[in-house]
Amino acid sequence: MPGSNDDILRVLGRVEEGIHRLREDFQEEKRSARESRSEIHKRLDKHADEYSRLDSTIILTGQTVAQQRDVISELTKVVEKDVMPTIKEVKEIKALGKRASMIFIGLGFTAGGTFIWFSDLMITGLRKWLRID
Repeated sequence: MPGSNDDILRVLGRVEEGIHRLREDFQEEKRSARESRSEIHKRLDKHADEYSRLDSTIILTGQTVAQQRDVISELTKVVEKDVMPTIKEVKEIKALGKRASMIFIGLGFTAGGTFIWFSDLMITGLRKWLRID
């Protein structure tokens, strides 16, 4: 007989062994795929966390910039309203002080010149009165 029971059983054993190896290979592939998917999900979760932190950082930065813009705007208004008139007044006072100094210097020269002229007149008049020649 071309195929005895022993031959059939051996062939069936080899087929069963092949199926067993295929099943192990398939299980190994499933395990590998599961680990790969798990790693991908971990990476995606990590990227999502980083994105949310980045998003909140951008939001906070935008709010900070907006607050700074508001503060600068308020400071500009205060400077224009309160400080600039004071600066203008100080400049006017300085200019008035310079003008007053120039007037006093002119008056001093005038008084000095008048005193010298008057002293010359007085000496001449005094010599005539005392008849000193």
